[in-house]
Amino acid sequence: MTEFTIDDGWMSESSVRELAAWYHDHCPLTDQLTFETHLTVLRAYATLVTESPLETEMGISRARYNILRLLYQAPDNRLLMGDIVQGMNVSPTNITKLVDTLVGDGLVHRVVHDVDKRKTWAELTPEGIAVIESALPSVANHVRGLWDGLNDEEKRILVHLLSKARLSSISTHANEPAKVMRELAPLRPGIG
Repeated sequence: MTEFTIDDGWMSESSVRELAAWYHDHCPLTDQLTFETHLTVLRAYATLVTESPLETEMGISRARYNILRLLYQAPDNRLLMGDIVQGMNVSPTNITKLVDTLVGDGLVHRVVHDVDKRKTWAELTPEGIAVIESALPSVANHVRGLWDGLNDEEKRILVHLLSKARLSSISTHANEPAKVMRELAPLRPGIG
């Protein structure tokens, strides 16, 4: 069973802290807290993506749902295949295969671009619209349940910290990205 501890008001997971200590012992140039942070985010991610109602209740993979959602959000419920590739950040081959399965299930159909015949639209069918509209309440309930344990301030702090981590990882400021991050977005006066 997973054991959580509270030390000086800060919660952590014992097994993650132990693994972070092991990593630090073997890689002493990276401090233990950095390893613990990284491992905690990975564990949280793994928890968040499992047991989605999409798979358990509706039988739709997350990737198929995301294509349906992108199409649902798009004007006229359609996007060029290249736009789906860009929106999903997945290879064109994978998107083609996923769209093929959605076409096979009658949730999407392809429409040749009327000007550039090399381009193809993926467009939701009425059945695809119905699937998304029936999935949204389950998605909302699932997400709400996952985050009920945090108050609004904690959620804002988490969004802030994860945004800083993401920006740091994609930063084009090769010279001192951590310093730039602290200057752009401090957590609070005296913190972060």
